[in-house]
Amino acid sequence: MAGENNANPDPAPLTGAPLTAAQVTPADIKLSLTAQTLAIDWQDGHRSEFELGRLRRVCPCATCRKERDTPPTSLRILNLPAGGGKIEVIDAELMGHYAINLKWSDGHNSGIYDYKFLRALDAEPT
Repeated sequence: MAGENNANPDPAPLTGAPLTAAQVTPADIKLSLTAQTLAIDWQDGHRSEFELGRLRRVCPCATCRKERDTPPTSLRILNLPAGGGKIEVIDAELMGHYAINLKWSDGHNSGIYDYKFLRALDAEPT
């Protein structure tokens, strides 16, 4: 079709087409605890960079999904870390060949971020 741009190397997130294996398979993963960032170089050549605070806000675990889906009330209970400090990633673990588990300073460690989720998240506006 005239006017179409077929040069987009990563059309799946834009078109809703299924992601390819190369789009959801990391070639390299770099977690910076100092900068609180996660960078993933995918096998298709694309690079995703995430601020870890954003990943906490979209944590896919059942507890966090329920909390996000619960309508806010005027009496919101905040789970602050001991000492009232900032919640940060303190460690991570690869989960087989499909995901990464982030461990947070407040003890939360049930969020397993699968690579399909992360690649799709990269296509969303921040």
